[in-house]
Amino acid sequence: MKFLLRLFKEYEISLNKNSYNKLKKFIDLIINYPVNLTAIKDFEIAFKSLILDSIYPFIKFAKLKDNYKFLDIGTGGGIPGIPLSIVYPKINFTLLDSIEKKIKGVKFFINELDLENANAISERVEIFSKNNLSSFDYITAKAVSRSDVLLEYAAPLLKTDGLLFLYKGPTYISEERKYLIKAAEKIYFDIVEEHYYRLFEKDRVFIILKKTGETPSTFPRKIGMALKKPLGGI
Repeated sequence: MKFLLRLFKEYEISLNKNSYNKLKKFIDLIINYPVNLTAIKDFEIAFKSLILDSIYPFIKFAKLKDNYKFLDIGTGGGIPGIPLSIVYPKINFTLLDSIEKKIKGVKFFINELDLENANAISERVEIFSKNNLSSFDYITAKAVSRSDVLLEYAAPLLKTDGLLFLYKGPTYISEERKYLIKAAEKIYFDIVEEHYYRLFEKDRVFIILKKTGETPSTFPRKIGMALKKPLGGI
């Protein structure tokens, strides 16, 4: 489609034909899926919001290594995990969500797109963590929770020296950064990069954090505690 080619050219994104076609197919699948996994039903808007918004900061700011393990926490309908697994076919992705009907849809998408490098699991992150301590090289989450809460979810699951990638909007500096800094000090993370950019006339921030030490044995906390008593304060 000419729209997609123009979009990729505008944002200087180059993908092979296989990845390009799979991204298009994914949008067709998710906007027509019988269970509502996205409120967006227009193809062009969905491609911008679900695909480009997911892959752009990784392509521009991250250097990912092949054969590493990548976790998407709170994947919902597969965002950003499915677009990323298409763009990075040599990285192994796990897409996690606590809601079974969402994961059922994600498993359907993975099968239809023939994504051999992706799998989907329905489980609370606090429970999943207990059986997967220090198992992942990379973790991300999109539109899930406040930054310090996401940091706590990710900490037990990341290997030491592993990276956490956060997508945030224009209120990050004024409303979230101070909480993230406080939480990072408590559970041994450094903010290594903060990238400020504009996409579709909206301000964005892409934050990269590095796990610098072993997560205290008190984590993961009981279900709901990360939200009820966030590490960064209230």
